Amino acid sequence: MQYLDRVTTELKDAGYNTTFLSGSAITVNFLTTQLDQYDVVIWRTDTYILGNTTYWDLGQQGNQTTYAGAIGIKTINVENGMLAVSADFFSNNFGPNSLSHVKLAILESSMSITIAQVLIAAGVETTIDLYKTLDAPPSLFDWVTLSLIGYLTTGSPVRDAIYKTIYNYDYVGSLDDSYLPPISFLGDGNLQVV
Repeated sequence: MQYLDRVTTELKDAGYNTTFLSGSAITVNFLTTQLDQYDVVIWRTDTYILGNTTYWDLGQQGNQTTYAGAIGIKTINVENGMLAVSADFFSNNFGPNSLSHVKLAILESSMSITIAQVLIAAGVETTIDLYKTLDAPPSLFDWVTLSLIGYLTTGSPVRDAIYKTIYNYDYVGSLDDSYLPPISFLGDGNLQVV
């Protein structure tokens, strides 16, 4: 809970209310109808590749019958009863300016640059994303996000927050250098959240 508490506190101190959703609260409906209600979105999820398509897990349960059409065109997959969405799902559901209220989306998952490109086209001002597959412990994602939020909520623009996070990663003795996060951004690197 330290992660959630710190993110909440730092965002609250910067003037943002926070809502944490996990598990079954992350649904197709939430993504397609409510995402644009937030200024800052942090999405942490797992990915997997099936055939030639990358999927990002949601918390929503589903079945083959309900989502047969979407499964057929590879926008949704049901692996072990859980829904996952592809980049085409985002492309099909987010047109120009449909996410224009979102200032910043931090996407914590392997290959999230693929989603980031779609979100930028949909109006998100800036994304922070990972540009390759990363097999790292969840604690590393927590550390990266806490570092980014710490810099962002104290006035650093996105570009500097990423640079400082990567720079400081090298000096945290308990972290394995082979897991150096492949962090990048799309959009306005000068965006500040305070």
